[in-house]
Amino acid sequence: MKICVIGAGVIGMSSAVRIQDRYPSADITIIADMFSPNTTSDGAGAIFEVYAVGNTPVDLLEKWGKETWDHLKNLTFSVEAASARVQQVSGYWATDCLDEYSQVNIHGDVSSRVLTKEEMKLFPKARWGQFFTSYLVDCTSYLPWLMKRYTDRGGKIINRTIQTLNELYPLYDIIINCSGLRSYQLLDDKDVFPIRGETIRVHAPWIKHFYSQDIGDEVTYILPGSKNVVLGGTYQKDNWNIYSHREDRLALFERCCQILPSLKMATVDHSWVGLRPGRKSIRLELEPASQHTKCRVIHNYGHGGGGITLHWGCAQTVVDLIQDIDNTTVNSKL
Repeated sequence: MKICVIGAGVIGMSSAVRIQDRYPSADITIIADMFSPNTTSDGAGAIFEVYAVGNTPVDLLEKWGKETWDHLKNLTFSVEAASARVQQVSGYWATDCLDEYSQVNIHGDVSSRVLTKEEMKLFPKARWGQFFTSYLVDCTSYLPWLMKRYTDRGGKIINRTIQTLNELYPLYDIIINCSGLRSYQLLDDKDVFPIRGETIRVHAPWIKHFYSQDIGDEVTYILPGSKNVVLGGTYQKDNWNIYSHREDRLALFERCCQILPSLKMATVDHSWVGLRPGRKSIRLELEPASQHTKCRVIHNYGHGGGGITLHWGCAQTVVDLIQDIDNTTVNSKL
């Protein structure tokens, strides 16, 4: 079975690795125009936090989130955590929406409590908040860790820009499209749109907890990673600009300093801009069979800012869809 995975961000890499887990003899190739450290995933704040992704059904977010949570939990408490750079972290999350999807409802083993009145003073615009434990991923280490796991088992990579899926139909039995925002051009999918994000990385080793505040479309977060602290962010829909804006940097830095004034003493390492792959809902499905090609296509894109939170669970669904193809092929031969 020859399989092509388009895309080498966290969605593509996890899909390829999980396919290898289930089909160790499969001939798998990842084709991408960007690899780590140059993918959108590399710049993500990358904390596990379940929230709405367009109109994606909540039961699917729960399923994919739970499977990813279990993966990150197992990885954190294994020897591989040192190289994958996945860590457990506790912190504060506040919102102005009382109907916000509560973290404690996602996983029964989340250690959480409602913020006290004194703690809520950190977030004057918020109406409600929680203190809970989650997982933080350093994608600049996690993606190479996944890549090593993939190539050590014979996985192939090709650095190439795909213009149309027609290029690949004669070469593969199954195509897994994890092209993210590129699906806008690749498939002419007008439901796909960019969500521009900007972050600042600083050295502030005294910060041990995370702080996250969601006020409407204004997202502010402080995430203490293994190498530096991530300050964010921006959430600008339909903005294709990949260049850093001084006004955005100053605004997000000021919001972070309002929560933790000590950040004014931090040393700035660098800033980053990326375009999250937004969509009206995540597309994770098997395309109907075509009369024009025997190649089957599975789509796995449109995760917005939820790629890290959902990646492992979505990859498992990709494997399940391949199993459906496999079963159909076997039954057709009976």
